[in-house]
Amino acid sequence: MANTKNIDQLLEGLFADFTPKQRRVIVGRFGLKNGARQTLQAIGDELSITRERVRQIEEQAMKKIAKRLENEAAWILEAAEKRIKASGGVRREDDFLKEMTGALGIPASIKYPERKLSFVFIAAGKPQLSKETDEMNGYWYADEKAKAKFIDFIKEVGSFLRSSKKEEVLNKKTYQSYCKDVVSYHLLSIPKYFGTNVFGDFGLRDWPEIEPKTIRDKVYLVLRKHAAPMHFEQIATAVAKYGLDRKAAHVQTVHNELIKDDRFVLVGRGMYALKEHGFEKGTVREVIAKLLKKHGSLSSTEVVKLVNEQRWLKENTILLNLQNRRYFRRLDNGRYEIREA
Repeated sequence: MANTKNIDQLLEGLFADFTPKQRRVIVGRFGLKNGARQTLQAIGDELSITRERVRQIEEQAMKKIAKRLENEAAWILEAAEKRIKASGGVRREDDFLKEMTGALGIPASIKYPERKLSFVFIAAGKPQLSKETDEMNGYWYADEKAKAKFIDFIKEVGSFLRSSKKEEVLNKKTYQSYCKDVVSYHLLSIPKYFGTNVFGDFGLRDWPEIEPKTIRDKVYLVLRKHAAPMHFEQIATAVAKYGLDRKAAHVQTVHNELIKDDRFVLVGRGMYALKEHGFEKGTVREVIAKLLKKHGSLSSTEVVKLVNEQRWLKENTILLNLQNRRYFRRLDNGRYEIREA
């Protein structure tokens, strides 16, 4: 059995009887020399032959290689079969190649090992490769049965996400009912229409909570992550801190968005919070009135405590509003209630 570290020697052996033109085509098409794959046209221009001729040379060379691999690359193919089965029969293309590089003990001195492994698998026809598309990242699969099972799984998860309330998916992680093990999470990384934001929330990429495109959506995610009121200047800085943008957002732009969007509530001087976190819009007087209507008569201490769950204010500011006799009445026992119109 060949030494698992000798993938370069393996390739040299495979190409031993190739013509210079055959070697040039295969090395260029699979990026075996510099990691960059070349097009049929680029190689054809260099060799002064047509694209079709390059394709023919590639096809002939691959057929020749395929016959040799079962014996000469058995150590790679057996390890790959074991790894792909342990991954549920399907694994994202780039992740699988990284894992195989480590599993085979290929040293750092070997250049572009993932390109070379990919070439071996494609030439051998196992595991099989489903190439990258607009909707899917490329992935390797053990057989058609494993591929079909994977397709059914992601269709089911996609249907669930599209028919569910986003709040439940994001806050209650309801999608986890489909993820019984680590393999399931790996499979969810293959469709491009699924995504995970910088805070680890999973969902559809066209949700602004998963892939925010506007500053307004980025501000929302900052407040959602912080889960407490923040000053608009802190929010602008946090946009970059949390990795939602490469640099801090413009302070005035952030402030403008906070003012315009009903999701955000002004809770103190320059301090904003999310309505979904229990904060309600309104003046201090309006907040006091809502609390008295909800709880009945309250002492001034109770009013201050409850208002400060909604606003970040000094005690005197709250008490001053409470003394407005047009709206509130102080009872004989010292408690306050709403003055009826």
